[in-house]
Amino acid sequence: MEMVVLLCMILLSYVHANPCTKQESVNITEGVLYENKSIIHDGVEYVSGSWYEENNNGVMNLFGCPCIGRLCLWKCCGKGQMYVNRSCTDVDRDVVHPFNPPVFKGRDPSNLTAVKNFFFMYLPSCPKYLVDSNNAGEEIFLQENGTLLEIAFKLPQWHVPSRYCLDMFEDSAPVRLMAGVCYPEEDDSSDSRLLFIAYGVGLVLSVPFLLATFMVYAFIPDLRNLHGMCLMAYCGGLIVAYPFLAYLKFHTGKIGVEMTGCYTIAFIVYFAFQTSFFWLNVMCYDIWRTFSGYRGGSTNKRRDQRRFLAYGAYAWGVPAVLTAITIGMEFSKEIPDNIITPGFGSQRCWFDDWLSELVYFFTPVFVLVVCNATLFTVTAYRIRSIRQETAILKGSESSRSDKIKMDKQRYGLYLKLFVVMGVNWTVEVISFAVGGSNWYWIVVDLCNIALGVYIFFIFVWKKKVRNLIRKKFRSIRGMPMPEGSGKWVTRSSSAPTEDTRVTDETAIRLKDMN
Repeated sequence: MEMVVLLCMILLSYVHANPCTKQESVNITEGVLYENKSIIHDGVEYVSGSWYEENNNGVMNLFGCPCIGRLCLWKCCGKGQMYVNRSCTDVDRDVVHPFNPPVFKGRDPSNLTAVKNFFFMYLPSCPKYLVDSNNAGEEIFLQENGTLLEIAFKLPQWHVPSRYCLDMFEDSAPVRLMAGVCYPEEDDSSDSRLLFIAYGVGLVLSVPFLLATFMVYAFIPDLRNLHGMCLMAYCGGLIVAYPFLAYLKFHTGKIGVEMTGCYTIAFIVYFAFQTSFFWLNVMCYDIWRTFSGYRGGSTNKRRDQRRFLAYGAYAWGVPAVLTAITIGMEFSKEIPDNIITPGFGSQRCWFDDWLSELVYFFTPVFVLVVCNATLFTVTAYRIRSIRQETAILKGSESSRSDKIKMDKQRYGLYLKLFVVMGVNWTVEVISFAVGGSNWYWIVVDLCNIALGVYIFFIFVWKKKVRNLIRKKFRSIRGMPMPEGSGKWVTRSSSAPTEDTRVTDETAIRLKDMN
């Protein structure tokens, strides 16, 4: 029995709970210890029970717990420092000697003085987003009870003292108060930062393939027809969207994007993605138009250019209008509280929640997906209805039959592209509605990331296109064509290639079949 008691006493001597966590502790080794076990350090008294000892490699240090019996707030930078051009810098300025931010009761000034009523800790470790009181539509109010009232475009949010920090901030604008607000704490179902980094890396790796596709179709005249220009415009939207989206993924959980930049990047990503969906819709319409036989007159370069301008007015104009509406809903001050607003910058440089993203982003995407599916279905039925005519053309008019075959191949390319984008983004909406960690939807994310690679292989990595690239390369280098290169000889850029459309005579013939 005595042995058991002795063992318990030894175990209790090793188990000692400190009065506060290490993060809420202050090194007070240089303080003065009095007979009543109180320690005075920097004018602050730490009574017995509010400080503890810690042995570090044989050196005994004393740590105080200033938040016991006091209200602690966090200062983003160290003592005597402030943000200068987004970096914590030692300064000899009255605004930080001492640091004394204004205190409010609601949004009205209070008579309390921060330096007398709060104890400031330094350098919190949580990932934060920046709230700059100098930005239009953003305000921060330190409350008497230590909470922070953040108002971002009429949306109020309250933050407890342990979830934000304050400091002075200076760049090209005058010195002002800023706040670093901690992102919501992660639970076991939340996405890890590793996933965001991997997503960003994947987006960046996909961009060279999109650029390669764009450059091939831009520099080879035989591919720079209406179909090629539409594909270039489609890839252009993704080339713009992917790097900016990757930048936001890399900066998730960091004070790295000020609000002005946050809004700018968000609207660029929004517009670029919308244009890519609308250009896919244009390509779906164009292939439907090809097999519907609605063509008259001669097909030439000038007519293709006029048609491309009309397509561009739609595929760039409508996203511009949608972006303008989104911007208006974001910054308008006359919108009732029951109306859903985008909420950019509230907690991230994108929509505030899945509902606002559904209303402003996925609704037009859904409409386009349904429209594209309808166009492809009608086109597939049209192709099936002309099989018998195609067999006749193969025997008597092989050139027309070959042209129809080429457009069938183009239909197949567009169908593959639509399936990837349409199905992926439909599942993306379902994932938002269902919720849960992005780890559950990682296959869909990987497909979206690999879209640039997929586009490259279905539109560029083909025998005919590779032959055209070799021909262009030899032409630039002044190299002679190899033996048997006659099969590489192509027609003018206005003539149909494997990826263009049927000629007008064939189109008229198809129309007559109705």
